[in-house]
Order: sequence, then C-alpha cells, then structure tokens
Amino acid sequence: MPKNINSAYRIKEILSSVGKMQDNTHMHVAWAEIFSINEKDKHKRIFSISRCLADLHDEVEFIRSEMLKLGYSTDLYTSSLDRCNNVFAVQSVTLTATNLKQHITPEVSVALGFCSEILPNEEDLIDEASIEELRKMASELRESLNNSTLPPYTINIIEKHLNKIEDAISTYKAIGAKALEEVMLAAYGEAIASEAVFVEAKNSEQMSLLSKIWKKTKTILDGAVDTNKKLGAMQGMTEKGLKVLEFIENFN
Repeated sequence: MPKNINSAYRIKEILSSVGKMQDNTHMHVAWAEIFSINEKDKHKRIFSISRCLADLHDEVEFIRSEMLKLGYSTDLYTSSLDRCNNVFAVQSVTLTATNLKQHITPEVSVALGFCSEILPNEEDLIDEASIEELRKMASELRESLNNSTLPPYTINIIEKHLNKIEDAISTYKAIGAKALEEVMLAAYGEAIASEAVFVEAKNSEQMSLLSKIWKKTKTILDGAVDTNKKLGAMQGMTEKGLKVLEFIENFN
C-alpha cells in the first residue's frame, strides 16, 4: 500500500501503465484502455481522451506548485514534470507508445515517487471492484435509455447526468475522488433545478437506475475521502444536495 494517494502517485501509476504498452500500440487505443473509455466513435473517444490528458496536465502543474510552496528546490523535479507534460500532450493521441516511452525515464519515476512521499495524502484508494460496479450501472442505464418511452426532454436530462457520470469514471485515474465529488455536486444542483421532471419520471426504470448510481457514488466517496477533508470538501455537496437526497428516496 502506498504511503500517500495524491496527484504524484496517480501520475506515476499512469506512466507505469504507458510503459507496459507494446511499442507499436497507437496511443489513442492505449489512452482509451487506461482511462476505460469505451466510446466507439473515434472522434468522441479522442475528445474524451483529450479531456483526461488536460486534467493530467493540471495535476502535473499542481504538483509543481505544491512542491514549490513547500520550499523544495525546483532542480529536483522540474525536468521530470516537464517530461510528464510531454507524455500528456494532446498530440500524443496521434503517436505510438514508443514515442512516449522515451520521456518515461527512471529519473521521472524517482522524482514522482519523491513527490508522492512529500505531498500529503488526499484520499483512500477506491477499489477497482467499486469503480467497475459503478461502470456497469452506468452501462445498464445507457441501455435502458435506448429503449425508454420517457419524453425526449426527460431522456435528455437523464442522459446529461449519465454523460457526467461516465466522464467521472474515466477521469478518476487522473484526478482521483474529486472527479466523483464534482459529478455529485453537479448532479445535486441540476436535480434541484429539474426536480419537476424527476418527480414526473420517478416511477420509471431509468430514474430508479439513476438514483441508484447517485447513491452508489456517494457511498464510494464516503469511503474514499478522509474524514477531516470530508468536512470541508463535502460540505458544499451536503448543503446543496440535502433536498435531493430527500426525494431520491422516493425513486425506488
């Protein structure tokens, strides 16, 4: 078990996954596998990958700024973090794994390991089984929507939530539990705004599946976010989502 789960740890893990790819693997295929993006349309898939890569770039810069705040010499990590950004460049989707592996040197691994030890723990690891269960629930809802007799405007709203849930599952490896926090905050806010639509559809299979996904996501978060962090990071979600939590109970 790693000492700290944080941005440096996640980036180190992702680079390790890239390093294990066959040299001739096209990176748009490799990234889709790493981020569990199952979109069949190539253009949509690349768009989703690009979003994950942008998140990884932000994570790299977060490491840089946090290490600087702690007073560590930039010589210890700057070149390695720059190499990380080379791997996560959007144009990497057009390359093969061998083009990226040249940037993943032993020094990069050591620097990221050093940073992960120095930077504080952000959360507990979410086990893959929980993520996979959430992914299967999202897939079930997607299939159910394809056969739904709900009004188009209701389907559009539920699908909007589903898209965000699927994006959060993909970006979890990049940004951790905050991906799920963000989707819950968005879901709660939008559910309040669309309460009448949700209440109208509350007896439907699709609404029942969506509410189960919300509850599962919250359960996962409750187990992943440190209690002290939860008091701050999750407070906004609790306050904004109280009303939704009340009427969600009526969807099953």
